[in-house]
Amino acid sequence: MKTTSMLLILIVFALSMTVSHAQTKSKIDGVVFADYYYNLDNNNPKEIDRNAFQLRRVYFTYENNITDAIKLRFRLESEHGSYGSTSKINPFVKHAFFEWGNLLPKHKLYIGIAETNAFKNSEDFWGYRSIEKTIMDLNKISSSADMGLGLKGDLNPLLHHWLTVMNGTGYGASEGDRFKKIGYALWLTPAKGLMIEGYVDYEKQDPAELQTAAVMSAGKDYLGSTGYMTWKAFIGYDQPRFTVGAEVFQRTNRESGIENGQIAEGNLVGYDKADVVKGGYSFFGSLITPIPRVKAYARYDVYDPNQSETVYTKFANGTLSGNGADDENSLIILGLDYIPEAGIHIMPNVLIKQYTRADSKTDLTGRLTLYAKFNSGKLVGE
Repeated sequence: MKTTSMLLILIVFALSMTVSHAQTKSKIDGVVFADYYYNLDNNNPKEIDRNAFQLRRVYFTYENNITDAIKLRFRLESEHGSYGSTSKINPFVKHAFFEWGNLLPKHKLYIGIAETNAFKNSEDFWGYRSIEKTIMDLNKISSSADMGLGLKGDLNPLLHHWLTVMNGTGYGASEGDRFKKIGYALWLTPAKGLMIEGYVDYEKQDPAELQTAAVMSAGKDYLGSTGYMTWKAFIGYDQPRFTVGAEVFQRTNRESGIENGQIAEGNLVGYDKADVVKGGYSFFGSLITPIPRVKAYARYDVYDPNQSETVYTKFANGTLSGNGADDENSLIILGLDYIPEAGIHIMPNVLIKQYTRADSKTDLTGRLTLYAKFNSGKLVGE
């Protein structure tokens, strides 16, 4: 009932906003990701044979172009809970920002809960967010949206950049300290369809205070960090019949791990603080097949949550654990994309997750995914 009421209020608000003294243009649109999945095999025996229909994402977006240069966006997101959850599907705010174009020549200023610059470009090249998040998003290295300021634009026709100053907690949590996350992306488009990008971010931390990035899984180590830093490189090439991309990143949580730890009577009594370095790389591609209305796509990821065998991230029950020995995992995605109508995609796909540990089994999941877009067209008022 709450969800229905909120959507009705939003629609009324959107329609009322289209009437003003100056002409405005508004639009209501969104997407749906829906699946049927079946776990054919899994490293966790309890997960084997689990299967369900699920809504993995529903977007409901309202945009109002107040002028040619000024725009407002409000976006709600909804999704099913985890397997076995009895909670109802409730929407939450994903975007709520004010965009001002040409405040600086060839630049846009964003204020509010807006997209971050950590992996937006690589996600656009991947083109199958409906199947899976990109590697940095999937492993919670950075959030896809955050609260703060952003400035995006063109330095010249071939060189582009995007600066953000954000809380660092993502769209789902409030700020918890006095520090801000600064991110900067710089990319080159030397030829049609080709992009070469570099990205870096940093956020200082006080180990005695709440850790900003603790809400992201990549920030959860044993000790409070003195700062988080990430760098990334990406190259993508997009042509009418195919797209390919490669991405590599490294994340450092400064002084958040344990090295040379001493255990006495089940207690950790001595250790050195050490950086925890995480990293990964991803290759992906898609192409138009000879079969009408059918594309194929594939991806291969490798993620290492701790690159050092001598640095530990956990201590419990008198034992140190979480070092980097045999902790890597890889993900393979294979699938087809049938497009019966514009904005509708029916996609059978397979996800294969493998672990480095010799005693681990492979996760194998088969899915049938529906991706659908909807929109109201333009709602114009004077």
